[in-house]
This record gives sequence, C-alpha cells and structure tokens, in this order.
Amino acid sequence: MKHPLKIKYRPLFADRLPTVICTALMVLFLSAHITDAYALQNGVIRVVTLSESDGNPLAGANVLLYEPGGREQNAEPVHFCVTDRYGFCEIRNVPSGGPFELVVSFIGHRTYADEVTLEPGERLVKRVELQTEVGEFEELVVQEQRQITTGEVGVRRITSTDISRVPSPVAGGDLASYLQTMPGIVSTGDRGGELFIRGGTPDQNLVLVDKLPIIKPFHISNLFSAFSDDVVQNVDLFAGGFDATYNGATSAVIDVALRPGSMRDFRASGSASPYMVSLHAEGPLERDRQSFLIKGRTSAIERFGPSLTGQEIPIRFSDLVARYTVQGNDITCNVSGVFTRDEGEIVPGRETVHSWSNTVIGGRCLGYSDFFNHPLEISAGYTSYQNSEGTQEQTERFSAIRQIYINTDLQHQIGNIPVDFGFGVNIRTYDVELSERVRQFVSFEPLNRTIPIAHVYVNLEWAPLRTLTVQPGFVSQFTLDTPITFEPRLRISWQPDGTDRTQISLAGGKYTQTHSGISDERDAGTVFTVLKPIEAGEPLPEAWHGIIAWQQRVGGGFTANTEAFVKIHRNTPVSKWTPEARLNIETALADGLTFGFDVRLRYETPRFFTSVGYGWTKVNYEAVSGDLGAWIEEAVFSYSPAHDQRHKINAISSYRFAGFTASASWEFGTGVPYTQIFGFDYSLRVPVEEPQTDPGTARILFSRPYGERLPTYHRLDLALKRSFQIAPSSQLEISAGVINVYNRNNIFNFDVSTLQRVDQTPLLPYMSLKLSFR
Repeated sequence: MKHPLKIKYRPLFADRLPTVICTALMVLFLSAHITDAYALQNGVIRVVTLSESDGNPLAGANVLLYEPGGREQNAEPVHFCVTDRYGFCEIRNVPSGGPFELVVSFIGHRTYADEVTLEPGERLVKRVELQTEVGEFEELVVQEQRQITTGEVGVRRITSTDISRVPSPVAGGDLASYLQTMPGIVSTGDRGGELFIRGGTPDQNLVLVDKLPIIKPFHISNLFSAFSDDVVQNVDLFAGGFDATYNGATSAVIDVALRPGSMRDFRASGSASPYMVSLHAEGPLERDRQSFLIKGRTSAIERFGPSLTGQEIPIRFSDLVARYTVQGNDITCNVSGVFTRDEGEIVPGRETVHSWSNTVIGGRCLGYSDFFNHPLEISAGYTSYQNSEGTQEQTERFSAIRQIYINTDLQHQIGNIPVDFGFGVNIRTYDVELSERVRQFVSFEPLNRTIPIAHVYVNLEWAPLRTLTVQPGFVSQFTLDTPITFEPRLRISWQPDGTDRTQISLAGGKYTQTHSGISDERDAGTVFTVLKPIEAGEPLPEAWHGIIAWQQRVGGGFTANTEAFVKIHRNTPVSKWTPEARLNIETALADGLTFGFDVRLRYETPRFFTSVGYGWTKVNYEAVSGDLGAWIEEAVFSYSPAHDQRHKINAISSYRFAGFTASASWEFGTGVPYTQIFGFDYSLRVPVEEPQTDPGTARILFSRPYGERLPTYHRLDLALKRSFQIAPSSQLEISAGVINVYNRNNIFNFDVSTLQRVDQTPLLPYMSLKLSFR
C-alpha cells in the first residue's frame, strides 16, 4: 500500500460540523441557566484556597464539610472535594441550614476551620488563605488528590520538588531529566528531544502547558525542556488510559501547569553554569489580584563543553516562559506564553543541522460567580511548531504546524453524579517543503493545508459505594475529511479496606488522532519529522489501552505501586524503508502491540527521599512487507522498532544534612533494536545518469530490519548543593556535580555515513551559581 504525501481536499462530512457546534452551544446555554428543582432547595459551596505566603492557589488542598461536631467525634465528612490548579473546588447539594463545619487542609500548612450556614439555593464562595506551618503537622487525607479522582492508574503526579531532586548541570532541576528516570519512558540517547512513552512515538503524545498544546518542548540536549522546576506548579503524566477530557493523542499526555507569580512580593534570580545561563523575575502587579512570572534561559555548552569533556558539543538552545495571572472575587484568569529554539548537530561531524522551535501563547479563565449555576472554563490560544534539517548553507527538509483553538469546559450534576463536558475547535495549518535535491528521490508535492478539527466530550464520576468510584466518558472528534469518531473511556478505583492506603484501579478506552508524524527511526542521528493530516479515505490512527494498577501506602512515608498495561495501535503510518539511510515521505500502515508492567517504590521523610523503579516493556509492529519496501521473504513482517527497550531500572535519592542537599540518580536500560549494515554499492538512475561516465550514488545495503540490539546503557549522576544567606534579602546557591560519574561509554548510534561510533555524554563535571533576591 502506497501513501505518498499528496493531499486532496475532499469536503466529506462538512455538513456535520455546524450542526455539532450549534448543539454544543445550546448545551452550554442550557447548562448555565437551567436549575432543577432539587438544586433550588440545596446550596453550593465554592472554595478557593490560597497560600498566605505568596497569595497563589494551592492545588491539591483537601476541603471537607462536617455535620456540627462531626470532626471532633471522628465522623466521616458529609461532603469533600480537592482543589484543582486554580485552587478551586465545589461542593454541591449541601442541605440548607446548618451550621456545617468547613475544614481545609494542605500539607505543610495550618488547617483552616469555620462554620458555614446556607440559605435554600444559595451559592456561597469562600476564599481561604492557609498559613505555612513550620514543624510537624497532621494532614487530613481523603480519597482524591488534585483533580484526578480515580486513583493512580496510568498517572504520575509530579511536583516541582520531585523535579529538583534529579541531578542537573544547572541550578535547579528540569522536567526532561525527571521524566527519563521513570519506567516505561524511553529516549534514543542524550540528544534529540524525543520521548517514547510505553511504546508510543513522540507524535502520539499530547503535551499541554496551562491547557495549551505545545508540540516539542524538549531541547536538543535531552537533559532539558522548556520547564525548569521553578516555573512548574505540577505536572500530570498519563502514560495511558487517560480520561475523556483529553483528546487527539493515542499514547500519552503530559499536562504541565505553570506556577503563578507571587501575589505578595517581588522575586528575581540569575544563574550560570557551563551548560546554561538564566534570568528569572516575578511579582505582583496589583497586590493579591495580578502577578507576573518570566524566565529566560540560553545554552552555553557549545562554548564550554570542549574544555570539560574534550569533545565538540555543537548544540544551541534557548527558551522563554512567561505567565500573567489575575484573581478576582469570582473569576481567575491567566495568559501564558512559551518560546523555544533549538539548533545543532545530533551527530557531531556529520554536518547535518537540525532545528526546531515552538511558539505558544494563550489564556484561560475560570468563572465561578454565584450568577452561574456551574463553573465555566474557557481557553483559547495559538501554537506554532516548525522543524527542519539540512546543511549550514541550505535547508533540505521543512515541516511546520500552526494551530488556533478555543475550548469550553463546563460542569453539571445529575443527582449526585458530577458531569464534566465541553467542546472545542482547533484550526490547524500544515506546511511541508523539500529541497529540489531531496525531491529527486521521493514522490512529493508541497503541502500547505488548513483543516478545522472539532471535538466534544462527556466525563462522569459515579460513586455507587463509598469505596468505589467509576468514571465513564467519551470523546468525539471530526474534521472535514474524516468521519466522526466515538472514543469510549473508563476509569475505576476501589479501596478494598475503606481507606486510600490500599487502592486497586483500572483504566482503558479507545484513542484516535487525526494527524501523524513521519520520521526514520532507523537513524538515531536524525529527528526531523514530517507532520501531516490523515488523508481523506485513509483510516485514522487509533489505539486501545488497558491498565490495571495496585497501590499500597504504609505508614506516613512509604508507597508501593505496580501496573500492568497493554496498548493496541492500529493504522500507524511508518516511513517506507529504502537502501539509503534517509527519510522516505512515502508511508505504509503498521499495527502495533505494546505490553508490560512496572513497579515503583517510594520512601520519604523530612530529610531523606528515595525512589526505585523497574519496568519491562515489549513493543512489536506488524506490516505488509511489500508496503514497507522490506527486502525479506515474509509476506507480513513483524519487528521491534527502535524504541523497544525491554528492561529499565531507575533509582533517585536525596538527603539533607548540615545545610547541604546531596542527590544521586542511576539509570540502567537494555539495548534497543537497530538495523545492521550488510554492505555498500552504487546505484545509477538510468537514463538520467550515464553508466560509463557517472560514478553513481553510494547506497547502504541493510540486513534484516531491526534484527540486532545495541549494548546496555547505564549512568550515574551526582550533585551537592548548599544555599548561603549573603544579605537579608539575597541568597546564593552553589551546586556542584558530575554527569556520568564513572565515564561509561554509552553508545548513541553508529553513523553509517562516516562509519564511526558516536557515544553519549562522557564524564561531565560542573558547578553552577544562583543568586536570588526578594
């Protein structure tokens, strides 16, 4: 089956788009203005929880409502909720009268308690500030954490503290370094900025920053992304089985929430290391109402790397992250922006330059005024991503995607069942260009195409028992070229002992996307990807996920978690194979099967932290050999792609003593598949080339595709840091460490164009300084 990159406009299903959008608008109008008779007799309590230290929202605070005297008698709360990234949560169907006792708690803060009384149908908004508590504290624990209510299945909750524990050759930690310490996440080495999550490819992942999509926020050095620990509030990583509020991805979701700037005081910092320099500032524009945060970073390793490692490191990258936040009495809004730029040689000496950039700007507002029967959230923005490959003199390949989008998210309640639903429109423009030299070898027409994509979703949360939560939902997506999808989702959580100490959970569903990314996985030295829409008449890439998880908490600091998972991918476009080591724009369709399990152990005290994880994963693709262009005998070729890493072990530890913080990270991974070289020859394009005078084009003859595996990989990183108070309002942090302590020669790839082995980062000592003011 041949799928050249040639797109024809076919306005199939165009009549459905206006109908669905109008229907969604009617639902929005009715949900905001219709109140059932039951709700008229009961009240609503809306709580916004803030930190007293900086005036910012506290995500994950526990909000509980007791009958009078119930808390002192250790009775169960009659209602509870957990605050989201806005610090907001809502308790509905509260009987009128009272008084009730409202209790709000958050780890590291003093517990808040107050009495509330409701009139029939009243919608009460409470703004609660929690004071920081130094020393021992007792936290009220409920079954929810943040906005995720159905257990740990498929979810990794990451805080800025988690990120800072991983050694990094700059002041502070980075999300990219942390993600690579997790079982099931594979990178092709220490450069390229690509992450494969439980068998999925980078184009099958959805990355969000403040609910705004960003295509590739990971830098050309895999140690870094656009998200350092001091701009991140929290991150939710869904390795699979994500609910119906997410769409457009068939593998995983990385949902990043930026930290609002301080509402109470101004803060600034600057840092420098051989790898990177950065500047950061934040503070109030109007105390307790408006704030800003901005941070910019640029790499320095190209200049200082040779003197530290004895090798050229020809890479350059930079990023800028900014956020404006406004908090009103009944509305919270933010405007966020992210810009990244990467350029350099993935394989030094090949003289092939890769570059990519992201531009993201957009805003969100959450309205919870008593005028609305239910909270209303609206987000809109613009995203641009482009990547290219070529020489210093000429760009040979170019691909870009631009998106304009608007989404509306609403909440409703049917009886005691909360319902989240919403809709959105995403207008995408794709551009692909190849140079004249490259077009000699492929069937290609330049692509410039704009496609509107709409979606609707519904997500319910039903608790038939106090210990059982069921979260069914569905998503539908549709474009002008493709049929409407129906993607059912389900998440279930059960606490068999009646507490959240033991939890068994399930997740699964169908996932579809309307675009694909084409790259040549045979060559780790290239990360160029063609992003294109699925053609009219072609099947959409889809996947079915299934996950079962068990979690056990012991005491106050130990947690054990194990998961087994399976992903079945269908209609995945893969680049056709050619004797030349280059990207082929023509594609074949492959089906994939990924299954495995991982185990994670975590122990934490006020001074000591350690986490150990092990993952086993098997990834297998199947495709018709003739479609792939494979030079093998089987009619259907089954193979393990280049991101099939079977075993992975990770360990992270940190310890605070005498004002110092020591941290260590060790990673072990078995080798990934690669295609062995069989030999070389020359080819002639007759009659364009004359056999008697033209030498022909050198080409590489490969053995069985992905028939061999690279050696195992392992690396130890260490770091030590301490802060010094040099003035009442300024602080100096000094960090020192080593990447690849025992100088392991971990192979990155074997460059077939130069016949040389290319290794990952050798032993790299570093020291960083960070000066902070407030």
